[in-house]
Amino acid sequence: MIQIALLLFGANFVRRNAYLLGVLGLLWLVAGLVIFIDALDGVRYFPLVLFGVLLLIESVITLSVAASGIGAQKAVLYFKGGGFFLISLLILVNDTISNILLAIILGMAYFVMGTLQMASAWLVRFPNWRTAFGFGLAKVVFAIVMFGPYPSHYSATISVFMGVILITGGIVTLNVFLRARQLKDGTSVFELFMPSDVLPKIRRMQLALPEKDSAPTAQVQSEPLTVHVWTPEGSSKNAPVRRPVINRYIAAVDVNGVISTGHAALEMLPQTYISLYPAADIDRSPSEFFRILKATGENDVAGLFQPDYATESKAWCPSNWQVKFHAYNRDGLLHFWQEYRQHEVYNLTYRNCSSSVSYALEAALDGALHDRASRSWTEVLRVMLMPELWIAAQIRKRATTMAWTPGLTLDYARALCAIVHPVSTPWFSRLLRVSKASNVSVSG
Repeated sequence: MIQIALLLFGANFVRRNAYLLGVLGLLWLVAGLVIFIDALDGVRYFPLVLFGVLLLIESVITLSVAASGIGAQKAVLYFKGGGFFLISLLILVNDTISNILLAIILGMAYFVMGTLQMASAWLVRFPNWRTAFGFGLAKVVFAIVMFGPYPSHYSATISVFMGVILITGGIVTLNVFLRARQLKDGTSVFELFMPSDVLPKIRRMQLALPEKDSAPTAQVQSEPLTVHVWTPEGSSKNAPVRRPVINRYIAAVDVNGVISTGHAALEMLPQTYISLYPAADIDRSPSEFFRILKATGENDVAGLFQPDYATESKAWCPSNWQVKFHAYNRDGLLHFWQEYRQHEVYNLTYRNCSSSVSYALEAALDGALHDRASRSWTEVLRVMLMPELWIAAQIRKRATTMAWTPGLTLDYARALCAIVHPVSTPWFSRLLRVSKASNVSVSG
């Protein structure tokens, strides 16, 4: 989440406030260690009731905001708000049964997340998959610890959990701080945080901006930046078999057995269009399924960039979703595209149409909130508390440890658009409007 926020705030903000990241990371780490040790000595000083009340308030706000969510954002916010609401009630009850239920819920959540991360890392074999597998294994071990056999352990469930969360967050923030210190004049935040092999390694450092430019900034442009998405269901020629989650994020199979995986492209008029296809069709038969899912060099094939949206939509079909950005970093996107297009390689799970669009979008939004971040710390805090920032971070984490798909790219673009172009009406006012509209509809 911090990386996305720093990307949007821009290089000038990061260089000016990098030391604050180090202080924040150190404070989180120390606080986590104190809370974790406090949970182990049998005498708890952690303000459990206060934490439960704050979590309850946050869950109610999240559930209220969820009503105005778009697409999958609504489901994610309802899931987060409902989960936090249940956990807060169990914390406030604070008896043996509720503490055991807390240990089961939190332990199962980490067990499932760790197992899925290990499975996806082993199956896809993306770069640094062993590190991701190790973190997944650590989550599974932590889940087993949460299921500890001693009754006294359950009373310290939240303290142990919060301690580990803060320790992990502190380590991640300190890592971001160490990388942010490397940000030199003329280097973009996107170039600093993007995966090392998105661009060819030899040409990678050439992405830095010219010396005269201290940092990339976004401006309101005359033509919008458009993310085009063909979802598997939307691009299916015939009626797809109903499989909600699979159809949305993986592939849709129509009534005739034809598979549709969808597509994603990014358009910046007048002449920038990023749409990557394999130059030749890939064998997607069941016998080859597990082999082609590996993000290894043996599955790299020749790629082909489409010329423009008009040509692509005429040859296939129009995109069924478009997300438009009116303020973006044109120079940042052009620098990225200039280098990315030199490497015409396609990989089904690692360098595909969706990953190309997602990384290009990040390059285009580098410094998109520079003006708001420079205005006041109130604006920075407001962005950090936006639920869409948390959603964008979760989507990006899932995609980078599994694979970018058109569905994930669509949700990611929507979340970033909500951050860059926030609605002017507060969430509680929108909620009142929805309630009034519902009452009018019912009475009518």
